[in-house]
Amino acid sequence: MRERNFFAAYYDRIAAVVGVLALLGGVAFFALSAGDDPDAAAQSAAEAVRRMKPAETGVADVDLTAYAGATRLVKSPTAVSELAGTSASFLASERRVKCKKCQKVIPGDVKAFPNCPFCGEKQEEEKKVVLDSDGDGLPDAWEKRYGLNPNDASDANADADGDGFTNLEEYLAKTDPTDPRDHPDYLDSVKIMLPLKETYLPFLFTKATKIPAGWRCEFYDPKQKDDYGRFGRTFSAVLGEEIGKGTKTPSGYILKGYEKKEEKRARKGMKGLFVTVDVSEATVTRKSDGKTITLVLAQGKGEKPKAVDVMATLTYERGTVTTFEAVPGTELKLNGEVFKVTAIQPAGKGAKVTFLNVRTGKSRTLDALEQ
Repeated sequence: MRERNFFAAYYDRIAAVVGVLALLGGVAFFALSAGDDPDAAAQSAAEAVRRMKPAETGVADVDLTAYAGATRLVKSPTAVSELAGTSASFLASERRVKCKKCQKVIPGDVKAFPNCPFCGEKQEEEKKVVLDSDGDGLPDAWEKRYGLNPNDASDANADADGDGFTNLEEYLAKTDPTDPRDHPDYLDSVKIMLPLKETYLPFLFTKATKIPAGWRCEFYDPKQKDDYGRFGRTFSAVLGEEIGKGTKTPSGYILKGYEKKEEKRARKGMKGLFVTVDVSEATVTRKSDGKTITLVLAQGKGEKPKAVDVMATLTYERGTVTTFEAVPGTELKLNGEVFKVTAIQPAGKGAKVTFLNVRTGKSRTLDALEQ
């Protein structure tokens, strides 16, 4: 708080003392004048008037200094200096301000009076004045705390701990600019590029037949040509056999399991009537990496094949822009910090990608919307 002079701090006491002295002086004057001869006093006063010069009998100009000062205070009221340890006193009221809307003078205690008592407008709390000598956005107290120079503006863009973030970025994120393990999240600089890239199975599961050895399943590939050169070819496989084995373009997937399933579904447009639907499942495994996918029996050859992989293109935009192609399980190293992609999901016209910070164990999901 700014130091106040002696009169600003104790003017109410000084005013009280002056008032008492004036009262005593008036009483003394009255006592001394009470014994004079009234006629003599009147004659003396008349003689004094006759001796006055013409200039002295005229009306003096009105002194507008006090009026101008009062007008200025009404237009821009200032807070009354508070006495030490008190919010008000006998001669000093509590702090007053102007309402930002109606401009009327109201109490300055925002906590006690959050709204203007005249117009109801919500009042804003006063902002603390933060000293920033070099104007670099870093308060002097913060710079001194971390050993920076409050008179050197260049240190705002410096990286004191070498973690890839400037001192100004660390201040805004409320992290320690001298600790390389305490910094803003690197994922703040990661962006998801749309659209996602999806890899699909080359076939649909269309039929299962019981055979002495177990089950034989059929799969339909809409992009393969049959023996007559027409698009659309059916392959069959038993458990443990590669789908499309013996052809020029085997699928690379092995049939690993089959489970017969049925469920009742309401018949469309016919309330209360149900139909039994075959929803059997075939499990296939990709030979290249052992990934397992479960397919539900297709209800028609026009269905879209199931997506196997969803790939996201990511960019890291700190310093030199770096681009990554990521699928679930991909690990990214960002300024030495390792993040593992745990999930990639389409979300409407956008996408969601979830990352796991390997060091801290914390997960975070980034969203992207199609522009």
